[in-house]
Amino acid sequence: MEKFRDYLRNIKGTAALEFAFIFPVFLLFVFGSIELGYLFWADSSLKYGATYGARYAFVHPTASTATIQNFALSVVDVPGSVISYTVTNGGLFVDIDGSLTYNFLVVPLNPITINVHARQVLPLP
Repeated sequence: MEKFRDYLRNIKGTAALEFAFIFPVFLLFVFGSIELGYLFWADSSLKYGATYGARYAFVHPTASTATIQNFALSVVDVPGSVISYTVTNGGLFVDIDGSLTYNFLVVPLNPITINVHARQVLPLP
């Protein structure tokens, strides 16, 4: 019976066991923070493209909607994401609506898709 009590009081390996419980949670926080930062970067890039597309339309008021859309797409580079811009040129203003589909893969068993939108409206001269 005394050997059994000594066995229960033995603390060898508890640090390894605690590490095994905490390490996956730690990795989830680290990679989740990296993915969240990448998502914010993609959102900022989408807004950047919409803003520069609107500025291009302001400087070139006779440009077609396809030209403005291609210019907005040319200034944005987000690898692994699908980006699209919709340009509405109403004569007095230009309205650029951008959308981005982002695949958020923190947990590989359950991929999450997030849709990000950006809009820029600018009056034309």
